Amino acid sequence: MLLERIILHFPGSNPGFRRALLSLMHPIGTPERDGLNVTVSNGSFFPRVSIDFRSSDPGIRAEFRLSGGDSPILEVENTTATTKQNPFPYQPLSLQEAVRRLEKAEWRITGADHIGCNLPWFRPGVHPRIRALREQLAAACLYHEYPTGEPWDFILPGDEDEIAGRKDIDYALVRRPKFELVSFANCSTPLIQFEVGFTGRYEKAVSLFPEALHNPAFRNLWIYLDNPYPADICLVLNEHHEGDWSDRFAGHRLPFTPGVSRSG
Repeated sequence: MLLERIILHFPGSNPGFRRALLSLMHPIGTPERDGLNVTVSNGSFFPRVSIDFRSSDPGIRAEFRLSGGDSPILEVENTTATTKQNPFPYQPLSLQEAVRRLEKAEWRITGADHIGCNLPWFRPGVHPRIRALREQLAAACLYHEYPTGEPWDFILPGDEDEIAGRKDIDYALVRRPKFELVSFANCSTPLIQFEVGFTGRYEKAVSLFPEALHNPAFRNLWIYLDNPYPADICLVLNEHHEGDWSDRFAGHRLPFTPGVSRSG
């Protein structure tokens, strides 16, 4: 069993937003009908990641397409029956304004490090829907827990032999795009994150985007984009670098039995 593709489905009812987002994101992949296939760092790596705007569903959802025909779906929604405001100060920007400022600074987006879904969860541990995905996907991809213990799950791209356990994982390789699944306690609004490299410097970006959330520890900033969906959408800008940080995950792949789905 192989996790062949992750598809992030957006409703098809907002063509203006679709055109603006795909225009902004065109450096990270190749266009497909009403969508985008994100560029993978190695042609032998799985899963591939796509963005699609043809859904008839009113919400955003992630589809995990397995080689055996199953396709678990993760609805990007708040299931907690709790309302909590984000305590951090930010102000959403229109896509057009974000693009205008990037162009004015003569900065380019250079590619995607990872794309992620943040699900609100205010209890200890991992969101139950993400925990269920762990069980379904661990043997079919390079599914890793975050090495310092936060509930930030990452699926790293890998080749079929690495995924099946027939050879060791070379964590020194660049592995993009990763896919992140976050159990999120900041607020009750679910969030989609597009974490990309850009050609500017962090300090200059902070002054150019004062409305964003600034993270000096990771030297990135989260630009919240106005959107028509019941979720936050963030463009996360990181200074461009040629290397990777997949080596942090060595020793943190979820255990599994090759050829056998996890259970219990």
